[in-house]
Amino acid sequence: MTQESYGTLMTTWPYRPDLDWVVESPDGRFAGSCLVWYDDVHRVGLIEPVGTDPEFRRLGLARAVCLAALHALAEAGGERAIVCPRGDAAYPVPQQLYRGTGFRPYGRTRTYRR
Repeated sequence: MTQESYGTLMTTWPYRPDLDWVVESPDGRFAGSCLVWYDDVHRVGLIEPVGTDPEFRRLGLARAVCLAALHALAEAGGERAIVCPRGDAAYPVPQQLYRGTGFRPYGRTRTYRR
């Protein structure tokens, strides 16, 4: 994500800064982030995007920032959260993260190509 694309993201409805979480390294650099898009009518939050700088991977930061964002979602009135990771065998890390955070599968998207 670039600063420009992030600026655009922040102007998109229903962006809420209280549901946008960042982890900083001890020296103030960006280490990871998690954003929740909240549907307050249905009280559901969609977690997307989640990211960790490659230098800070495998330290539990993605899980920690997701949990912080989920707590903020609950404080905002959210009752459920969903995430839509790719999660196939060729890209297992997101699925491991989300299952380790307490999410469980409920549906699959299959892409068919000619």
